[in-house]
Amino acid sequence: MAIYLPILSSLILMFSFLPLVKKIRKNRSVSGLSLLMMSFGVAQSSYFIAYNVFFDRLFMMLPFVVTGMLSSLILYYFVRYNACSQQRRQLAMMLGFSVLPFLLLLSPLVAAAELFTWLTFVGLIMSSLRVMPQTYKTIKSKDVANLSAGYFSLQFLAGVVGLSAELNMAQVSVAHLMTFVMILLTNAAQMGCISYYRRRPSVA
Repeated sequence: MAIYLPILSSLILMFSFLPLVKKIRKNRSVSGLSLLMMSFGVAQSSYFIAYNVFFDRLFMMLPFVVTGMLSSLILYYFVRYNACSQQRRQLAMMLGFSVLPFLLLLSPLVAAAELFTWLTFVGLIMSSLRVMPQTYKTIKSKDVANLSAGYFSLQFLAGVVGLSAELNMAQVSVAHLMTFVMILLTNAAQMGCISYYRRRPSVA
C-alpha cells in the first residue's frame, strides 16, 4: 500500500490545479493570486525534473512536468490579464534567478549529481514555503475573488497522503516529514483566510 501513496499524492497534486485554472479562465483575472507562489511552483518543478532525468527516474518525472506546466500556464494568464510592464520585469527576474543554479554545471569544479541533489533540497524548501506569500497577499489585499478553495484543499489532501507515505517508509526522512507538515500548515492557513474573507464581503 505504501508504494501507491506517493503516486496518489502526485495525482491529487496534479488535479488540484484544475479548479484554479478554471476560475482564472472564467474571471479572466489573476488579481489576488501570488506571483511568487506560482514562480516557486515553476522553479521547484524544474529542479525535481532535472533530478529525475539525471538519475534516470523518468517514471517520477510526469507529476512535476504537469504541475510545472500548469504553474507556467497561470503565470501566462497573469501576464495576459493583469501584469503591467514592471510586473513582467519582476516575473522575468524571478524565473531567470530560478534557473541560475543550472549555470553551475558549466564549472568543472561542480559535480552534476551533487548539484541536482542539492537542488531537490531547495525544491523541498520551496514546497514548504510557497503558500506563505499567498497568505500574506490575501491578508494584505483581502482579494479572494480569483482564488480557488478547491486548489488549496486538494494541495492539503496531497500533503496528507504524502505525509502518510513518508510515515510508512522503512526509513523516514526528517526533511520530507517537515516539508509535508509545512504543506499542511500553510495550506490550512490559506483555506482559513479564504473562508474568512468570503464570509466578510464588506471588506473583500
